[in-house]
Amino acid sequence: MAKTRTGAALLSLSLDRDGADTLQAQLLAQLRRLILDRMISPGSKLPSSRTLAEELSVSRVTVSAVIDQLISEGYLEGRARSGVYVEAELPDQLPEAQSGTAASMEQGRSGTFPEEASRAVPATLRPFDASAPELTLFPYRQWARHHDQTWRRPDAALLSRVDSFGWPPLREAIADHLREWRGLPCTAEQIFITSGVVEAISLIAAATLNEGDVVLTEEPGYAVLNRAVHQNRLIPVPSPVDQQGFDIKTALQTAPRAKAAIVTPSRHYPLGVTLPLSRRLELIEWAVGCNAYVIEDDFDSEYRFQGKPLPAMMSLSNQDRVIYVGSFSKVIFSAMRLGFVVFPKSMLPKVRSALSQTDQQASLMLQPVLARFMQSGDFAIHIRRMRRLYAKRQAAVLKAIKLHAADLLIVDPVPAGMHLVAMLTPDLQNRMNDTEAAERAKSAGVIVQPLSSFFAGPPVNQGLVMGFAGFSEERLEKGVQDLAETLRDVTSRATDRAFI
Repeated sequence: MAKTRTGAALLSLSLDRDGADTLQAQLLAQLRRLILDRMISPGSKLPSSRTLAEELSVSRVTVSAVIDQLISEGYLEGRARSGVYVEAELPDQLPEAQSGTAASMEQGRSGTFPEEASRAVPATLRPFDASAPELTLFPYRQWARHHDQTWRRPDAALLSRVDSFGWPPLREAIADHLREWRGLPCTAEQIFITSGVVEAISLIAAATLNEGDVVLTEEPGYAVLNRAVHQNRLIPVPSPVDQQGFDIKTALQTAPRAKAAIVTPSRHYPLGVTLPLSRRLELIEWAVGCNAYVIEDDFDSEYRFQGKPLPAMMSLSNQDRVIYVGSFSKVIFSAMRLGFVVFPKSMLPKVRSALSQTDQQASLMLQPVLARFMQSGDFAIHIRRMRRLYAKRQAAVLKAIKLHAADLLIVDPVPAGMHLVAMLTPDLQNRMNDTEAAERAKSAGVIVQPLSSFFAGPPVNQGLVMGFAGFSEERLEKGVQDLAETLRDVTSRATDRAFI
């Protein structure tokens, strides 16, 4: 049935030799659209490049270039000695990339450039550094081209006084991205470009809160957020996260007069749980009823490997009570220092008033470059490639732990993100806590973060936060072996001492 459906879909391919776009660009756009629309079934096999070339009366080189491009974008999968297949686990929501652009075809047959493939991971990065995205496969050449085109002949507006909310074309690009990826119907006027989450919290505090207001945060959670709240003369109150994430009912038992809550609903940091719809609605209902605000930190929602993500919380609220915070540090790299806030329209006058008392901290040099990068489709292509790669790397870590460390660590797959949390087995906990385990790992050249370090109060869980995104499958397996060896060595010596 799938074969029949695929064959019928391919019959619809029609190339216009007198068209403005090249045959290669036309074929790329049409095949991508057939896959996105599920006209070609996920998991189905494509005809050979020779067969397609003959049926379309084009060169085999043209067809091969298109197939390789779609493989690099994550739509197709090449299997040794078997052929080319549509990716079996396509996400339900895929980003659009401009079809037929020079940017998308310039990557060539491999989807990477030789100098990109040969770049080494910086020496300071070691498995399982959770802050490390994949740095060797970033499309540096495309980025450099956009940078050159931006600043070789800069827009006159860049040399004058730019809107204090940030470069308008970047805000437009972000709005488009959020509509496509997160179902968030926002406009460019609502978006403020930041240098990161600390600046975002400062501006939100200035525009919406008063000194001494209580702000609910997640426990365990991101320590930087608690510090940012405290620095703005607010009172952070960490509230426990359970297996379903943040619970506003539990939080209010400790802080009934809270005026804001900072949550990571798409993927809790660091536990990775997704906040269910019922709790999202309860949180919004609380904010509306108490004239409070929900600050939605959506730090890595792009990297979801399976299933359709729940919509952004901001899209569920029509009472202007949710503020959306995003970042490019996980999607590109942290050195970029660019993020954004989406404010409800009713808040914009207050935000501009608060902004008049301070200066924007985000670099203007990078904003127009990032805008071009997103508008060209290169950003969407990069995310899609990394999402597919990260899914494989997570699978490699899970397999390695099962093979080499099942007696030491308990870990479950997560549907998204760039790290996972491995809980210590009861036997290992009898020998050491997670802080000691992390220190032992460091001595073996392995970087893990103790889960207990994410608690503001006494920790209730013992585990290791392990990033997998920035490392090859081989390095990840070797890292698990080294980690298991050093932890097992300590366990064995402790057992030996017990018998002396």
